[in-house]
Amino acid sequence: MKSLYRSRLFKPTLIGLTFSFFFLIFSPVLSPYMKSLGMREELIGVVFSFLPLINILASPLIGSVSDKAGRRKVIFVGVVFQLFAVVLYLWPATTASIIVARVLSGLAGICVGLIVLSMINDLVSNEKRGEKTGWYLGIIRGAEILAPLIGGFLAELFFITTPFVVSLIGIGILLASLAAWKNNKNEKHVKLEKSFFNPFEPVKKYLSDKKLRALAFLGFTMHTRMAIFNIFLPLLVLGLGFGFKEIGIILFARSLLGLFQGWWGRISDKVGSNRIIILSTASASIILIGAGFAKTYLALLILMMLEGLVSSFWNVSAWSFMSDIGQRKRMQGTVVGSYASLAQIGEFLFSIAAGFIAVALGMHSLFIIAGLISVVGVVVSAPVLLRSNKIITK
Repeated sequence: MKSLYRSRLFKPTLIGLTFSFFFLIFSPVLSPYMKSLGMREELIGVVFSFLPLINILASPLIGSVSDKAGRRKVIFVGVVFQLFAVVLYLWPATTASIIVARVLSGLAGICVGLIVLSMINDLVSNEKRGEKTGWYLGIIRGAEILAPLIGGFLAELFFITTPFVVSLIGIGILLASLAAWKNNKNEKHVKLEKSFFNPFEPVKKYLSDKKLRALAFLGFTMHTRMAIFNIFLPLLVLGLGFGFKEIGIILFARSLLGLFQGWWGRISDKVGSNRIIILSTASASIILIGAGFAKTYLALLILMMLEGLVSSFWNVSAWSFMSDIGQRKRMQGTVVGSYASLAQIGEFLFSIAAGFIAVALGMHSLFIIAGLISVVGVVVSAPVLLRSNKIITK
C-alpha cells in the first residue's frame, strides 16, 4: 500500500478521496429530504433516475475526451459541476432544481470519479493492476463508509440540510485546491474537435470486444441494485421505525469490508479477475434475494454487510479486467466511460420502475427482483468471461 502514496499516485488518490467524501455525505438523507419536500416515492424514483441517465449519455464522451485532451481539465470541470449541484439541492429546493442538481452530479461523478480512476490505471502496470486499483478503490470505499455515517449523524443532531452545507464547504475547498494544481508537463494539450463528441464512436469501440460486451451486460444487471441502495434502503430503514443515524450505520456496514480491496485485488490477480467476477456477482445476487425476506433491522444490517463484501470483490475485479483490455487497446478512458454508460442503463431503468413496484408490491420485493435480474446476468455472461483465465498483453 505504501507505493500508492508515491509521488504520481498520491495526488489523484487524494482528489478522489476528498471528492467522494463530500459527494456522498448527504446520501443517507437525500431521499428523505426529497420526501420532506412533498415528493411521492414514484416521483423520487424518477428524479433519482436523472443521474444514471446522464451517466449513460455522457460517460463515453467524457472518457474519450479525457483520453485526448487530458485528465486534469476534465476533473476540474467535474468539481465545478458538483459545487453548483449542491447549491441547487439547497436553493430553491424545488423538483426542477433537484432534477438539474442530479444532472450536474451525474456529470461530476463521471468527470471526477471515473477519470481519476482512469488516471490511476494510467500509472500502474498490468501485473499488479488488481492490487493497485484495489488499494485505490479501498481508500475511496473509506469515504463511502465515513461520509454516510457522518452525514446521518449530522442530520440527526442538527438539521436534515446540514450534510448539504458541509458538502458545499468541502467541495468549495477542493475546487480552490485544484485551481492551484500545476500543469503536468506531460499532459496533452489537444484542441477539441467535433469528432471527439461523437456519442456512438466510444461505445462502438467498447462493444467490438466480446468480453467487454459480456461485462457490460453483467454490469447492467448488477446496477439495478443501486436504485435500491440510493433510494429505497433509507426509506425502508425509516419504515422499520429507525432514524437517520441507523441509515448511516447500515450504509457504513455495507461499505466497511470494501476497505480491503487491495487484498481482494491481489487475490483477483492470482486467481483470475474473470473467475472472481462470476463468483462474487453470483454470491451478491443470492444475498440480495435473501435481503428481500429480512423483516428486522438486524437481519437487514447483516445481509447488507455480506453483500458489500462480495460486491467489493466484484468491483475491483471488474475494473481490473476491463482496464487490462483498455491499456492493451490504448483507450483506457473510453473503456471505463463506455462501461459506466452501458452498466448504468440498469440503474436508470430500475430507478424509474422501482417507485411503482414499491407502491404495488412493497419495498422488500425490490431486493428479490433486482437479485433475480443479476442472476440472469451471471448466467448469460459467465460462458464468455470464463473462456480464458487471463488477458495476454501483446
